[in-house]
Amino acid sequence: MTTEHPPEDAVALRTLVLGGLPLLVASVTDAGRGPQLRQALSDAGLLELPAFLGHELPRGARVGFQLDRAELQLVDERENALLRAPRRGLDQGWLAAAGRLKGTMLVLLSGSHPDPDLAPRALVEIVEQRAAQGRARGAIVGVVDDRMSLPMVF
Repeated sequence: MTTEHPPEDAVALRTLVLGGLPLLVASVTDAGRGPQLRQALSDAGLLELPAFLGHELPRGARVGFQLDRAELQLVDERENALLRAPRRGLDQGWLAAAGRLKGTMLVLLSGSHPDPDLAPRALVEIVEQRAAQGRARGAIVGVVDDRMSLPMVF
């Protein structure tokens, strides 16, 4: 049995690379489970951002991303999945950069979801605007790729 969730309950994700650094932007509305996710991430150390451009994101949040063959999961320190997304929808440049650095910038936006077809520059402008309005939280978090690999035999 599949449970359908209303569109306003969805979390919109966008992965991209800015200046060689991976960025994952998630957005939630004030309906459905959005406030619960925002609170869980706040409790885990995603801090309110006063700005995005030129502002260093904090470290030390107690969440991280786990990748496997099928999906991306945002997990808390007890490895409870807070968010799941299919791997196939992730930007290949983001996957490469996050894998190389073993981390990503994570920004959570509150309010309406940005248009999924926005150019990267326009998305960054929305992140900057939401930060100025007190509607953006963020941190640098770890990324672990748990894809199964065959053991090497010599």
